Amino acid sequence: MDTKENIQAAETGDRRPRSNWKESKLIFLVLPIILTILIPLWVLDYLCGRFSPYEITLAYITMLYPVIGCFIIFCFFTSIVRLFRGWKKYSGKKKSLIVAEIAIPLLFIVLFIIPFFIPDDSDMRWFAYKPFTYGFRDRIRSKADIEAIRDWIGTLGEEYFKINHFTRIPSDAWPKSLRVLKPRRVNPFVEENGNRKIKISWGGFIGIWGVDIGMRNMKIPPSDFRHYGEYILPLEPGAYVWHELQ
Repeated sequence: MDTKENIQAAETGDRRPRSNWKESKLIFLVLPIILTILIPLWVLDYLCGRFSPYEITLAYITMLYPVIGCFIIFCFFTSIVRLFRGWKKYSGKKKSLIVAEIAIPLLFIVLFIIPFFIPDDSDMRWFAYKPFTYGFRDRIRSKADIEAIRDWIGTLGEEYFKINHFTRIPSDAWPKSLRVLKPRRVNPFVEENGNRKIKISWGGFIGIWGVDIGMRNMKIPPSDFRHYGEYILPLEPGAYVWHELQ
């Protein structure tokens, strides 16, 4: 009986470190890698643009940044301590994994701060906001019936399209093809060539984004980063999405 108990105790003792090692890999390696993909590589921004155009979502994510930053710093210093304390007893494989655990937070920090050191007049200055715009364009492509909206624009009264008369079209006048997008504002405009177009927009605090829809021959302007970091992506002939900072 003593021999069996000793064997069971030995097996139990072997299992505990393995379980702890798996937990430490999840906390100090896997989670930082996931956060590095989602945040410094701006995958999370793309997902926000693709699935949630509401400003409150971006605000909550922005509030999480300090918490995530503290967690990354904790992982960095904890992994350094673990490496020095167990240098002699750890195998080469385990040492390599801990070194990777130290490198991932460093990569996170470097990728996160790079945009702040890019000159304001550089196109790359706004590359952190481009993933959101790409995601937003994919959202509009999947949900918007552009032709139906164009047909509705043609039915609007002339009072909406007076030059230099910037007014909002009330929500009770929106067609179903527009309501499905749940925009915050819909403004009518007249182009230089006299054709009608509407500007559908969201946001208002940390940024404004939206889609302009006009006739198929409407000229799509280039991005102008000097104008509030404006970034424009063509949607189809006569329609484009845009994003501006505030």
